[in-house]
Amino acid sequence: MKHPHRFSRKHMLQISAGMLASVVALYTIPFAWCSRGAARWLDGDREVQIKLARGVERLVFDQQLSSKDFRTGFDLYDGEWLFGSYLMAGIGFTQVVMEHPDLKDEMEPLARKAIEKLLRDDVRAFDQQLWRADPLASFAGDNHHAAYLGYLNLLLGLYRKTFGEAHFDDLHNQITAKFVRHLSGNPLGLLESYPGEVYPVDNCFVIGSIGLHQSVTGTDHQELLAQLSVQIRDKYVDADTGLLIQAVDPYYGRPIDVARGSGTVLGLIALHYADPVLAHDLYLAMKSHLASHLFRFGGVREYPFGQSGRMDIDSGPIVFGFGLSSTGFAIAGARRYDDRAFFRGLFATAHLCGAPVGWGGRRAYISGGPLGNAILFAMLTSPRVNLSEWEILP
Repeated sequence: MKHPHRFSRKHMLQISAGMLASVVALYTIPFAWCSRGAARWLDGDREVQIKLARGVERLVFDQQLSSKDFRTGFDLYDGEWLFGSYLMAGIGFTQVVMEHPDLKDEMEPLARKAIEKLLRDDVRAFDQQLWRADPLASFAGDNHHAAYLGYLNLLLGLYRKTFGEAHFDDLHNQITAKFVRHLSGNPLGLLESYPGEVYPVDNCFVIGSIGLHQSVTGTDHQELLAQLSVQIRDKYVDADTGLLIQAVDPYYGRPIDVARGSGTVLGLIALHYADPVLAHDLYLAMKSHLASHLFRFGGVREYPFGQSGRMDIDSGPIVFGFGLSSTGFAIAGARRYDDRAFFRGLFATAHLCGAPVGWGGRRAYISGGPLGNAILFAMLTSPRVNLSEWEILP
């Protein structure tokens, strides 16, 4: 008499083979599909960059965006997201020309338009409300405005360096002079983003913008930049992980938040223009303590392995420890340092989560909205560098 609940050896082998095939398919097919365009982005393919540039142009410029279009639940964050949409779009337009100089005539008006949007009263209102002062009204005052002026000044430097146009030269010079004045002899080596709030990541943009100003104008800021780099390494880089501390107190510079992924990978993008070696060290620290993958899809944790923490506006959603912000921002570093395998994994994740579509010579990510698309545009066009020139390869 046969027992139906028992399987023959042949049946067991068939079941095992089927399960193995399912696992292999799950491990290979989705990743292969989602990562198939990664090489074109890594190699600076002209067509894909133009299509995304035009998609971002449509999403960011073809409607009159306001902070009400970003429903985070907090007026400050809504304003930051509006600001960030124009900022990242502008960075992307300049970076396309860095790789394809012949596109200057097409991209310059778009980059200029992004800056003009950033200078609007309603776009800088988020900063003005907290400081109770207009960040552009006077550069002689004591307010730092790092959250607005730091990011804006980096884009002004990129615009000036890439296009050689003089539309914003005076503003670029004035903001940089303000930063130099406030940071010279500053015991913290950091400026306040908002009253009583100091974030090293925002200061990476402040410092990077000073480095860019030096590169563009020839003005010597090197002594100050060297001092600031030492202060960041000594005070604001976590000794155990090499990651950037997320927040410090405004009086003594003591950490009030741990080292995290979102601040580290965003900060190194800008810091590269002032201290490329420190920026690369932050990237290596991220790879060592935060980078991982799931079914070959790449991701970056918000908190180092073995640690956990809260989810907030900086991290974005955290899934299985992976931070949306840290994973997205890490794309820029992976492309900058030609980290091809890691870039492919991150690109696959962005493709899977973003759901890209193409139409009329444009490309955009359905789930990204204006801000998400602008960020991916800036990250995917991050300028590549030749590490061998620095003699800092690991």
